[in-house]
Amino acid sequence: MTGRKLVSDIRGTHKLLSSDAPITDRVIYSEIRNCTFLLVKRETNLRKLWATDTIFTTIPCLQMVEVPISECCDFVDNCTISRTKFKIPRILEGNYQYTIQGVWSINAMGGKGKKLKGITINRYLNLLKLPIIKNEVYYWLVNDYIYTNNPLLQAVRLAAMFEEDIPNEIMFPDCDCGTAYTDDDFCKNPLDREFPLPGYLEKQVLEMVSQKLLSTYFRLKTDQTSDKIDGQSPNSTNTQ
Repeated sequence: MTGRKLVSDIRGTHKLLSSDAPITDRVIYSEIRNCTFLLVKRETNLRKLWATDTIFTTIPCLQMVEVPISECCDFVDNCTISRTKFKIPRILEGNYQYTIQGVWSINAMGGKGKKLKGITINRYLNLLKLPIIKNEVYYWLVNDYIYTNNPLLQAVRLAAMFEEDIPNEIMFPDCDCGTAYTDDDFCKNPLDREFPLPGYLEKQVLEMVSQKLLSTYFRLKTDQTSDKIDGQSPNSTNTQ
């Protein structure tokens, strides 16, 4: 289901939210996102939705660059690591972890390579203190970049739930990793893209958004008198 279809469903719920109402599609869409993030965070904290692709958006190719390890921490060493060339959009964060389904290296044919193991930078630094380090490729997030302990890694694929729209230059990269997309994909309005909302949460999200908009934009606390002074409602009586 697209974001535009969800906006249309919200407008059809109440006459006050019809297309004639002074509320833009962008405002409604923003509330849909906020309510969806709230419910998805609740579900993922309960260990649900991790095995489905419904809530996750895949960035097919993120170019990596080699950087010193000191760039992401206070560790002083000559070793290097890799980092995404560009910052990634903000990822939804739950009580226990980021809502990331996976990070994979990209093989020579452009397909998924090996799945990387998520870790924090502090845990990785603790591993460096051990006499033997496992032959494992780890990734971690710092300042909206993805880092890995493999300095030679050229690109990764990321599947996550993002709280922000993904810029076209990140979602549709100009690279040689086998990413295929059309001009229609590049120019598509965000409202016309598939929205990451599980079907069983759809009704709850629509109800939450509808009530939020009604209470925010159509709640009249006082009436305006003809001389533009706030007064009591017509049904009240003057006690003086």
